[in-house]
Amino acid sequence: MKKIFIFLTLLILSVTMVACQDNDVIYDEEPDLVLDAARFTELENTLDAEIPYFFNQNILLPSVSDFTLEWTFNDEAITNILIYEPPMIDTEVTLSVVAHFGETTETYTFEMLQLAPDSAANANVMHIQVDIPIEDVTKTTYRNASVRVFGRNNSQYRVVFENNMVEIRGRGNSTWAMPKRPYRLKFSEDVSILGMPAARNYVLLNEYADKSLLRNTIAYKFSGMLTHIEHAASTRVVEVYFNGRYNGVYTLTEHMEIHENKLFVPTDPNSLDAGYFFELDQRFYEHGYIEGYDGFNVSNNPYTVKFPSDDILTPSHIEYIRNYVVDMESALRNQSGYENYLDVDNFIDYFIVQELFKNVDVGWGSVFIYKRPNEVLKLGPIWDFDLAIGNADYIDYGFQNWYGMRDHKNIWFQLMMAIPEVRTRFRDRYIEIYDTIIPDILRVVESFGEAMQPVANRNFNRWDILNHYVWPNPNEVVSQTTYQGQVDYIYNYIDQRATWMYYAVQSPNFQNGIFD
Repeated sequence: MKKIFIFLTLLILSVTMVACQDNDVIYDEEPDLVLDAARFTELENTLDAEIPYFFNQNILLPSVSDFTLEWTFNDEAITNILIYEPPMIDTEVTLSVVAHFGETTETYTFEMLQLAPDSAANANVMHIQVDIPIEDVTKTTYRNASVRVFGRNNSQYRVVFENNMVEIRGRGNSTWAMPKRPYRLKFSEDVSILGMPAARNYVLLNEYADKSLLRNTIAYKFSGMLTHIEHAASTRVVEVYFNGRYNGVYTLTEHMEIHENKLFVPTDPNSLDAGYFFELDQRFYEHGYIEGYDGFNVSNNPYTVKFPSDDILTPSHIEYIRNYVVDMESALRNQSGYENYLDVDNFIDYFIVQELFKNVDVGWGSVFIYKRPNEVLKLGPIWDFDLAIGNADYIDYGFQNWYGMRDHKNIWFQLMMAIPEVRTRFRDRYIEIYDTIIPDILRVVESFGEAMQPVANRNFNRWDILNHYVWPNPNEVVSQTTYQGQVDYIYNYIDQRATWMYYAVQSPNFQNGIFD
């Protein structure tokens, strides 16, 4: 009996141990952990596929069933849409998400590059199909064309603009004589290309003599940072193909005009103070224009009136705006009552741009002026800076010395700077800009130069000019035989000129109106 009892006891213990082992298998959590890990791996793959590195459009953030996702962008909580806000320069940003699944939590972080709209990193390519060879397109006759633009939409590359109702013709003065020519595009209706203000007219600047490919973009960007310049032309870097053939890098920008989506001036056709937009234009007579009909002349400076339109503009309007300018110059000479005719803060900001970049055209052309009904005169937008920033060998192009208000340059700048009170305001405003905005524009040069590098290489494969003189490059520009050298040149020029002006405006000579 004793042996039977021992046997039964051992048998019961064995069954109990097996049952316990079975219970361990039933309640073991390891399969659930494996399942959770698989779900998190699936989530990570989904996020990697849907979160782009390049960021230049709104992003609808992914949602995954059974997961609770908490998103933060640059350490600030956001919902299910990441809103794109254009930065000044291409900027590294961080998107993070905390994922909850059951009792498990994981955090994922994504480093992204938020692109500035005017950065070459957007990889914009414009294909223009023209009904004749591009070499046969003239400045006088529009030709039928179609336009298709490819570009980055976050990290996808796709068609971002397409239009078959467009015409093209040549444009420009000295730039038209260059092997790589500039063009104007005219659409049948207002269109927005790459987020620019919707309009019918666009311009393709060739940037042939500007081997940095950046001078216009930098100048327009800088003017847009200044409080008292009302409108700055937007720009986009585009690589252009004409009829399937690569023609290099262009700056796509706005046509200078009065437009409700750009610089707007209302018109009052029943008044002589009708609203005006005109240009200092030393080619006035070369164009065959006639004083009293196309524009006017004051102090041996001709001005072309571009607005109001021909169906409103009369000789009486021309005479009115001419007399206004005469009275304004008289007030400046008398150093009294000039603020009744011009916006001094606007004039100061405008001429700071011209002087900082030592623009050759400050007293020649591409100086635009506007007057709204019952308002004073203002300057802008700025235009045509490809031969600025030390890129014209026929002027005093170095980073030192005053330029724009000197004899035979811009008479309005000269008259302004003869007034002690205006010089004081100019000095104080420039010091403010030097402290707050010059560092920003230098960062723009660095960032945009870096982004331009790969497209610049293709441009100079098409146009082998880095090792050659292109009118009117100074020796310092010609000697920069790499694209990075061109970027470094304009960076150093702006840096040195800005510092020179900083000390110059505080000098006794400046305070006494001596600019030699």
